[in-house]
Amino acid sequence: MSLNALFATMTLLYYLRDVLPKQNMTDKKQEIFFAAHNTFEKMCRDILMQIGNRENMLKITIFNLPADNTEYIRNLSMFRQMVKELFGSDAPLTAYVAQPCVTAGMAAEVTYIDQQNVAVEMHDGYALLTGNGYTELITEGISPTVLSESIRRQSEEIFDRLGRMLAENSFAINDIYRQWNYIEQITSMHDGRQNYQEFNDARSRFYNSVTWSNGYPAATGIGTSFGGVMIEVYAIKGENVVNHPIDNPMQISAHCYSQKVLTGITDEKERTTPKFERARITGDTIYISGTAAIKGEESLALNDAASQTAETMQIIKRLVAADNVPVKIAESEYTLLRVYIKNSNEADEVVKFMEANYADAPKHYLIADVCRPELLVEIEGTAITRR
Repeated sequence: MSLNALFATMTLLYYLRDVLPKQNMTDKKQEIFFAAHNTFEKMCRDILMQIGNRENMLKITIFNLPADNTEYIRNLSMFRQMVKELFGSDAPLTAYVAQPCVTAGMAAEVTYIDQQNVAVEMHDGYALLTGNGYTELITEGISPTVLSESIRRQSEEIFDRLGRMLAENSFAINDIYRQWNYIEQITSMHDGRQNYQEFNDARSRFYNSVTWSNGYPAATGIGTSFGGVMIEVYAIKGENVVNHPIDNPMQISAHCYSQKVLTGITDEKERTTPKFERARITGDTIYISGTAAIKGEESLALNDAASQTAETMQIIKRLVAADNVPVKIAESEYTLLRVYIKNSNEADEVVKFMEANYADAPKHYLIADVCRPELLVEIEGTAITRR
């Protein structure tokens, strides 16, 4: 080959590298199922019967309120045993969130893939998905050994286990792109220490071992009635994927909050900020972090849940708008919305607003404490993008 021909070939390869679309990775989908009020075992059986023998199922997350932590542990063990008995060696991952469902006795989110070109390996506590030029890791709900330990100790144990899980599969901590953080009694104070701040300090210590040059994960930090601290994680490695953070021009990034909006005593030099981005686009999916009626870094002075819901959805609308997403898209469409409502007596007005204005979006409603006392609603979800 002549030098001119070699130069032309190299130029073409560099051009194709820059203009060809990147791999969109695994096309994960979610469906929501509900069970009417009954015993925990019967509700689980009802949910599993509705799910049926779906192929390529990755995970089942259930939402239900136990009486206490003893019942939470018993229920989780029962649920996982039922899933293993039903699905055998192909059993999906599981997670149990101690939040009551507004419209039923139990809600369940089922995550699955419908692609044939993805290799799925199920392991104890996590799954590995391998496609063309990337590998993805998703975890079950990771809980501490002892739920009566302090939030700090529980968080440190979980992050230690997560770190080892990632390292054993050659993932870096900054490969995490979506994280769910469930914290029992999230705004409770103990000797001047707030549970959420204790968690944030532990997360910051864990994250500080790496550099987050591509932004932090999308994340939710939400309260639960029981269950201690529990986290779920998605991570991905590989150069050939779309994976970008998304800021919201209406809000200050949570990891840039000032000390005045953080609460509680800390053992750090100062209270550490919540380390997450407002959203991430990974493949064709926008992962929307837990979002509330906050502009800049201040909570809006809205005293009813319906008004906060309307404002929150406007903030999310701006977040996922085509001109705000860092890759070229034509539009986005909500594929799942989780609506967290602080006070059960305000649930009806929130449901009424969402059903009237977002009837086509798959969604469910949960009672959960939000990370600031004045916030009454938080909403997270996913949106599919079209290019």
